[in-house]
Amino acid sequence: MTPPRRRLDASARHPSRSGSTRSARPTAPLPLVSRPRVATVLMVLALAVGGLVYRIVDVQATPDPRVLEEVSNPLDEIVVPAPRGTVFDRNGRAIALSLPAATVVSDPRIISDPRQAAADLSEVMGIEPEALLDRLQGDGAFRYVARQVDADVGEQVDGLGIEGIRVISEPRREHPNGGCSALAAVGRVNIDHAGMSGIEETHDEHLSGTPGRVMKEVGVDGTTIPGGLSEVTAPAEGRDITLTLDRNVQYQAESMLLEAVAAAGAASGVALVAMPATGEIVAMANVARGDNGIVDCTRHNLAATWSYEPGSVFKPVTAAAALSSGAVAEHLAIEVPSYLTIWEHRFEDTPTHPDVEWTPTQIVARSSNIGTINMALRAGEERMYRTMRSFGFGTRTALDFKGESKGILPPLGEWSGLSLPNMAIGQGLAVTPLQILQAYNTIANGGVLVPLKLIGGDNTGTGAGPVEEPAPVRVLSGEVAATLMRMLTAVVEAGTGRQAHVEGFSMAGKTGTAWQPCDIGYECVNDQNELVGRHHTATFAGIVSNDDGPALVVLVVIDQPKGERISGGKLAAPTVSRIAEYALRQLRFPAELSTVGGERRRADPAVVPPPPTLLADQSPDAGGSQT
Repeated sequence: MTPPRRRLDASARHPSRSGSTRSARPTAPLPLVSRPRVATVLMVLALAVGGLVYRIVDVQATPDPRVLEEVSNPLDEIVVPAPRGTVFDRNGRAIALSLPAATVVSDPRIISDPRQAAADLSEVMGIEPEALLDRLQGDGAFRYVARQVDADVGEQVDGLGIEGIRVISEPRREHPNGGCSALAAVGRVNIDHAGMSGIEETHDEHLSGTPGRVMKEVGVDGTTIPGGLSEVTAPAEGRDITLTLDRNVQYQAESMLLEAVAAAGAASGVALVAMPATGEIVAMANVARGDNGIVDCTRHNLAATWSYEPGSVFKPVTAAAALSSGAVAEHLAIEVPSYLTIWEHRFEDTPTHPDVEWTPTQIVARSSNIGTINMALRAGEERMYRTMRSFGFGTRTALDFKGESKGILPPLGEWSGLSLPNMAIGQGLAVTPLQILQAYNTIANGGVLVPLKLIGGDNTGTGAGPVEEPAPVRVLSGEVAATLMRMLTAVVEAGTGRQAHVEGFSMAGKTGTAWQPCDIGYECVNDQNELVGRHHTATFAGIVSNDDGPALVVLVVIDQPKGERISGGKLAAPTVSRIAEYALRQLRFPAELSTVGGERRRADPAVVPPPPTLLADQSPDAGGSQT
């Protein structure tokens, strides 16, 4: 039998404490923990752990932008510009194209001695060191030092071996005819290769393409990390566009116009060459005198944006209205008095003459104001207004350039008693050179208005085509158009346009020497309020033909000429002759065969299939202008 186990007290278990004088403290019982409290603690712990897990996942999935910024610093990104499409002329010759150029860039973080680097770069780049220094310092890993420099300069910079300086390739827009040629029509791009004016701007989306990107992971010293993040997106090339311009005719038209404007001391000038049967513009030249007094081509498209009072070059439009109304006939003489008074305003011819009777052809050939006004009075206001509108005056052309003016043609309901006689002789309204070109194209086309066009060739698939072109519209009967051609031929053979003649071809056209509005009516004053004379504009519009019919329409407008030769017949007509002669050769138009035999044969207007409706027979819009 096992004896009962004895309970030992504290002194028995710890003999060393047997000598203590303090009595032993009784042991307290452990407290009991309730199950609800344990559950609460566990729940709190679970929520804390769950929140921590959620935060970790949240940071992983959508990190703080500040964290992203820190992480993105080691990523080096280079934008690779897309090759911009080429602008071609009608023969496939480049007018504007992009070629590789060198662009120098810096990473200021790793340039140890910016001043020394600036001094070294200055030696080969020709830029002052102080100007370069700003581009080699500062925050960030990428700064442009010089963009689109010549390739040899880029090679020299690369040869310096400066840490933190590198050379990348970037396209630069080039113009084979020179930076000035077709400046207003084709337009220009900015340093980033985006279109800023002309065709470059209106068709920028098709020409520009899509830039590419190169991204790579780099260390703090800017060097690429082997095996690091790398991503390359190739650029998508821009698409080409073919224009109706002829590069050589464009260059010569600009050169001849520039020479005429400079010699006349004029402020500016416009020259246009078009094929009437198709409406294609072969040359569009715009020149202006700068603040330095030098005449050069201008980025302002004066042919489209400049509106002016045309003067006598507008008289064939008046003759067209009168002939279409049946109030006058080609060989029927009408009275042309020595002067005419309308609403207390006196109209005269220059030079003056006694009371006479002239046929409409003689009136146009002599550029008689009084005879032209009498034709307009016979036609009436409504017929005159309808005819002007049907020619396209008061509306923009189909070219629809940015900033193109529609001119000024007051609605019929706003005319005064002097509106009809003034407009009949090309005063009291404003037109653009393109509108005058379009009107003479219409006469050359047998009375059919073929919309002007600058985008040509087969542009299908290039982003510029197929181009939707407005349909031709008949404005005049073929008979009236043929009569106008004979009238305009008389202007060159026996009237004010003799100096427009082109050997081997028939020339028909009209001169214009117009006053432009100034501070006091048509009288101009200077800064001291002193009269300084009148502001003139000289114009000649010519239709040049061979045995096949009208080949080209050439228009020259010169603004504010000085000296004695300020008239359209003496200043603009010879310039038209020179431009037309070159353009006919360049475009390979044969001379009239009958000229070889010594007899000149008059060409009839080109035959263009017309639509059935005559715009001039429709009711006028007396309530306002079209847009």
